[in-house]
Amino acid sequence: MKKLTILVLLFLLIGMSHAAIRRSLRRPLIEIGPKASLYVGSVRGGFGAEFVVNPLRNFGLRMDIAELSFGDGPTEFFFNLRALTLDGMIYLPVSGIRPYAFVGFGIGADGHTDMAFRGGLGFNYSVTRSTDLFMEPGMMIIYNSARDGDETDVWFRFSMGGRFGILR
Repeated sequence: MKKLTILVLLFLLIGMSHAAIRRSLRRPLIEIGPKASLYVGSVRGGFGAEFVVNPLRNFGLRMDIAELSFGDGPTEFFFNLRALTLDGMIYLPVSGIRPYAFVGFGIGADGHTDMAFRGGLGFNYSVTRSTDLFMEPGMMIIYNSARDGDETDVWFRFSMGGRFGILR
């Protein structure tokens, strides 16, 4: 038993002496980025921009700034003052391609009320210290009060783009 204890202590001592200290991945405080989206449910595409604030290392808040949406139906331009969106993002502590989960809501008023609940997963890939490429599949549950019968739709969204750190 004494030999086994000495062997385990030697193993731990050697393992700890070769351990590398990993610096924590610090995200920029403010990020802005262009993105392209594909919506399935009503076949639509869109080009837009988003604004991300990361007050904590593993948590961020995202707002869509604007989006030009086209496809089934009319071409529409959404500006965040008319259709407010807010997502919470939780960054998972993994190196390499860094995953994150997001959940949020959107509300719009243009003679009627649209509400959307959004969620999904995303993946960041760091190109430089303050530039990330991302892709995120997600789902949106949309309630539209202007339609007959107050219908609820489910759309799947796939977005990809880049985020550029403005303030570190």
